[in-house]
Amino acid sequence: MTGLALLLAAAALAFGFAKWLRLPAIPLLLLAGFGLKGLANLAGIDIDEADLSNLVEMGLAVLVFAAGIDLSPQRLKGRLKPILVVGISQFVVLGSAGIGLSFLLNYDLTTALYIGCALSASSTIVVVKQLQNRQIMFTPFGRLVLGILLLQDVTVIFLIVALIHTPDGAMAVAQGLGKTFGLAMLAYAVHRWAIPIITGKMRLDDEERMLFALGTLFLFTTLANFLGLPFIVGGFLAGFALSAFPMNGLIRGMIGSITSFFLALFFISIGFICTIPNPEMFWHAAVFVIVLVIITVVLVTYLAERTGYSTRASIESGVLLSQTSEFSLLVAFIGLTTQQISAEIFSMITLITVGTMTLTPFIAKDAIIWKLMRLHPRNRNRSQVATNLEGHAIIIGFGQSGPKMLKAFSEAGVPVLVIDDDAAVIKSLLARGIDCIEGDGSDPLILDKARARYARALLATIRRTRDATQLLEAVKGSDAKVIIRTFEPNDRTLVERNGGIAVDTVEAATKAFMDWYDVNLVKAEPAASEA
Repeated sequence: MTGLALLLAAAALAFGFAKWLRLPAIPLLLLAGFGLKGLANLAGIDIDEADLSNLVEMGLAVLVFAAGIDLSPQRLKGRLKPILVVGISQFVVLGSAGIGLSFLLNYDLTTALYIGCALSASSTIVVVKQLQNRQIMFTPFGRLVLGILLLQDVTVIFLIVALIHTPDGAMAVAQGLGKTFGLAMLAYAVHRWAIPIITGKMRLDDEERMLFALGTLFLFTTLANFLGLPFIVGGFLAGFALSAFPMNGLIRGMIGSITSFFLALFFISIGFICTIPNPEMFWHAAVFVIVLVIITVVLVTYLAERTGYSTRASIESGVLLSQTSEFSLLVAFIGLTTQQISAEIFSMITLITVGTMTLTPFIAKDAIIWKLMRLHPRNRNRSQVATNLEGHAIIIGFGQSGPKMLKAFSEAGVPVLVIDDDAAVIKSLLARGIDCIEGDGSDPLILDKARARYARALLATIRRTRDATQLLEAVKGSDAKVIIRTFEPNDRTLVERNGGIAVDTVEAATKAFMDWYDVNLVKAEPAASEA
């Protein structure tokens, strides 16, 4: 009991310390768990392995419950093909690469299979957090990424059940998979029919919604335990059941503190289990991290572009998915407890997982994305800009309303330049002889090439607050008017505070510019002539 109390205290202290110093919490928690293990050994305090195993499984069950709330299958609508193409390809290619690289590093077949499984899926916890922080969760590529995560998580859930039942034979594996499928169908039924009825007819207050969410978690974990399945299966399916709109939005913020506590408990328990890998293991872990990041970014970018996504969206998807999953730690833990892999291999997989999770926020920055876009072959010499262009209108994000805007400006005699990061759009514009630049419309270098400071106006469809701010900053002090389509009330306030004109639709943006053009330019010219 003393050992468990120490784990809980250390988890609370390490997580609070990380928040206070604004450091990544996961590696600090891992180190705290490892340090606590050394202190416990010196003090002669013993923590039962069964209790530790339960803490790991329980902590991960709550984490995937919270992550599953954001993985609504409704977001797959209209995107099933790219989700299947990218998700399955990433899973298979990374798993195969992990197995192949393991053989090159002289690991045996069983170890290679575990490493391959650990590398095959991305982290729902890390990616969802990044999507929320960057306010891109509901963008087309954000929905693509969420669909890929849902597909991979479901695949890993069934894989974990198969691994656990493998020692008992093929019949046990089949029964375990069948029970998992049955519980998944129950979760889907709750998601599809029960949750809409509850949210539509029952007026639950915040406390009642919290109790309902926790009750759903306990129900599915209890059913999983009754069926002989891991807690994590019940936790994930409970989150999935609650992912129906608007229930997911109502309870997402309410369980934040609970999720943080179990995240701390999970990773400090993993750190307690880990041993110090030998220098060779550190080198191997670094090799696996490098290979995983490179393959994920290149593969996802290529496949996402092939299925119709823009260059920036494709690259950003690849970068966001370039880490291993929290499920990887459970897969490795299963291998450790069944003595199929050594403690050193478990620690190496932990290093890979924690290392890639920690790396993702740093490489997913806009500056890195822009550098990768400039290295992309499609972004080279993909522009057509008239020399000394000025007094023009710049359309940032061609979209469905682009042709209407082009026609309106053409009729008014206003030169137009289009900036878009979709290679297919740029190819079409080039064929029509329209001035255009392939790239990101908030990139200062692209705006400079477009002579944005000499433009009459810029019309932009920008979903990200940071992009809008950078665009407004780039033309600050010039006569150019910036008209931005906004999606949230806070975005409208930000745009207007920084000197922009906020509108709700692209059509409104076009009308706003034409009204401004008519008042400030067309009517001003006769007055100047008379003078």
